[in-house]
Amino acid sequence: MRLPKKINPCPILDALIEIRFSTNIERDAVFGLIYNALHIDFEKVDKLPIMQLPDQVRASDPSLKFKPHYRLSNENIVLQVGPEVITISSFPKYTGWSSFSSKIYDILEKVQRIGIIDSIVRIGIRYINFFEQNIFDNINLKVTLSQNTIDYKNTVIRTEISQDDYKSTLQIANNANHNNKSGSVIDIDTFLDDNIDDFFQRKKEIIDKGHEKEKELFFSLLKEEFLNTLNPEY
Repeated sequence: MRLPKKINPCPILDALIEIRFSTNIERDAVFGLIYNALHIDFEKVDKLPIMQLPDQVRASDPSLKFKPHYRLSNENIVLQVGPEVITISSFPKYTGWSSFSSKIYDILEKVQRIGIIDSIVRIGIRYINFFEQNIFDNINLKVTLSQNTIDYKNTVIRTEISQDDYKSTLQIANNANHNNKSGSVIDIDTFLDDNIDDFFQRKKEIIDKGHEKEKELFFSLLKEEFLNTLNPEY
C-alpha cells in the first residue's frame, strides 16, 4: 500500500513516544538527572497531579508504576518524566515525522549519556486523530450483530492487532469532543515490548519501524473514497 506523506487538514491531535525502562538509581533521583541534561531545551517545568499522592502510594501501586511525575515543555515539544518512564510529545501542533523524530533522537541521546537506564521495558508510538464526523461511515471496519450491521450510535471499539514483531492497540470512538466540536477519534498505540535489550544501539530502526507500522494501520482503516477527500500528498 502506498502511504501518503500527509493529509490535509491534519487530523492529529497528539503524537507521542513512550519509553518505559528500569533504572539502576533511586527512583527519586531520576527526574533531577534527566532535567540537568535537558533543562536548556525545556525552561518550563510543572509537577503533575500524581505528585500530590504520598510517596509510599506512588511507589507501591502497580497502576502508577509508569506514570510521569513532571512535565517539561517548550514551543514544540512536551516531555514528561517519571521514575521509570519518559514520554515525548509533539504538542500543541504536530510538526511532521521528520522534525518530530529528530527531536526524539536528540533527547534520547542526551538521556543515554546519563547512564541511568538499565533496560528498556516497552517502547510505544501513539497517534490520536480527530475527525468531525462519524468515522465508522468512512473506515474499513465492520461490526455485526446476528449478521446485521449495527448503527454505531455512541460506539467505542478497542482491540489489539499484531504487526510482525509489533503490536498495536487500536481504539475508535464516535462520541468524542474537541474544542466544542463533536466527532470521532482514531487512537493507535503501536508498541514493542520484547527483544529490545539493545534499544539504544537500534533506537532509530526500532522507532522508525514502529512509526511505519502505526501509519500502515491508520491508512489501511480509511476507505479510499474518504482518503481522497483528505487531500493526500504522496
